[in-house]
Amino acid sequence: LIEVMIAFTILGVGLLAVAGAQVKSIQGSQNGRHLTQGALVAQTQIEQLVRSSWTSLVPAGWTAPIAVNTQVDDGNGGATEQTYNVSWQFVDLTPSETRTIDVRVTWTESNGRNRSLATSTIRFNRKNL
Repeated sequence: LIEVMIAFTILGVGLLAVAGAQVKSIQGSQNGRHLTQGALVAQTQIEQLVRSSWTSLVPAGWTAPIAVNTQVDDGNGGATEQTYNVSWQFVDLTPSETRTIDVRVTWTESNGRNRSLATSTIRFNRKNL
C-alpha cells in the first residue's frame, strides 16, 4: 500500500510538471501569434504608405498611434483578441529623391508585458527620376 502511494505521488508530481509545461507552451504560442500579427499589421501599413503619392509623404515626426484590432472567430461574429497601436514617420534621405518610411507597432500582452516591433523601407520619387 505504501509503494502504491509513493508511485501515485511520483505520478502526480510528474503530471503537474507536464501541466505547467503545457501552460507555458500555450502562452508562448499566443505571444508568437501576437508577434506575427504585429508584423502583418506593420507590413500592411508600409504597403499602404508606399502606394501613397510622393507629396502625401511629408517628412515629420511620428504620427499619433492608430489602434488596429485583430479578431478571432468565437462563433458569434468574432471577438477582439489583441489591439495594436501603429504609428509611422517619413524622413528625407535625399531631398526630392528618396525617403524612408518607418512603421512602429506596439501592444501589451495579457501578462502586462509591453511589446513592439519596427520596420522600414525606402521610397523613391519615381516622377523625379
